[in-house]
Amino acid sequence: MSRSSELLELPGTVAAGLFSRKGFLEEFEGPYPASEAAGLAGLCSAITLTMEMQGLLLERLTGEPGWAGCYGWAAWGPGSAIVAVEDSMCIVQTPATSFDVVFSAMRTAAGVEVNKTE
Repeated sequence: MSRSSELLELPGTVAAGLFSRKGFLEEFEGPYPASEAAGLAGLCSAITLTMEMQGLLLERLTGEPGWAGCYGWAAWGPGSAIVAVEDSMCIVQTPATSFDVVFSAMRTAAGVEVNKTE
């Protein structure tokens, strides 16, 4: 089973996919046309890289370790959200979703080590 298929099984998830750091769509499952899925991949890649750069800057400015490890991000509106962790993305319906569950499952699927103090 592909990672996209696994992520699509999360409660409230309507679409899931993987993207490269260069913004290319690697795999995708969901109701969106290929052109929109490719646009989502580019958007997720750009935001993820920006978040990583912000983390590096904040770590340097604050002198506090831990900022550089950008696990992921989410942006949400009235009924849905996009969640990205490492190279994966999910489109979820916010009323039917637990962000703790989604982030945890996405981090596990991506092989991101979970810090016990989080």
